[in-house]
Amino acid sequence: MLGRHDSEIGELLRFAAALVPSEVQSADLLDYLDLEEWELVLQLLGEFDGHTWQTPRYWALLAEAATEMDQDDAWFQWRCVESIQGVLRVELTLAVAAEPLQARGERPMWDVTGKHQRVAALWIESKPVLGPGERATARLRPFVPPAWAHLIRGDVITLLGGSPGTAKIIEKVPPRP
Repeated sequence: MLGRHDSEIGELLRFAAALVPSEVQSADLLDYLDLEEWELVLQLLGEFDGHTWQTPRYWALLAEAATEMDQDDAWFQWRCVESIQGVLRVELTLAVAAEPLQARGERPMWDVTGKHQRVAALWIESKPVLGPGERATARLRPFVPPAWAHLIRGDVITLLGGSPGTAKIIEKVPPRP
């Protein structure tokens, strides 16, 4: 299975599981921990909803466990930054003449005020590539979060560049105090 790092992976996942509030925790999680089903535990821990209890430490533990398991840690790293900076989710629609847009790794420019352009990393949630004219839910991670602080749910911002489009704010969770 995972070999010599198995016990360390178990410790990381148990530390992370201990941070999950009891009202959110599931019996499945505890069963899979007892059975040492680390892949399933990592998946379950990464899927819990809620932003107030998910600390940077929680996401860092999951990222480290994923790395030790030779799995992609990008989602956990992304969520770690969100747990500090806040969450900004949008309904993104590309223009019909847009170039296809990769689900992650893009750092496009956005018009957030009608006259100020800002950079935000992009994570499209439901597909690996968003094609021209298509719509998807996405997460934005602004490089300078205070420049985006004025946005509220329902606001529309413009995606600039070779893949132009619009994004309607559907969820905004403020940064941690």
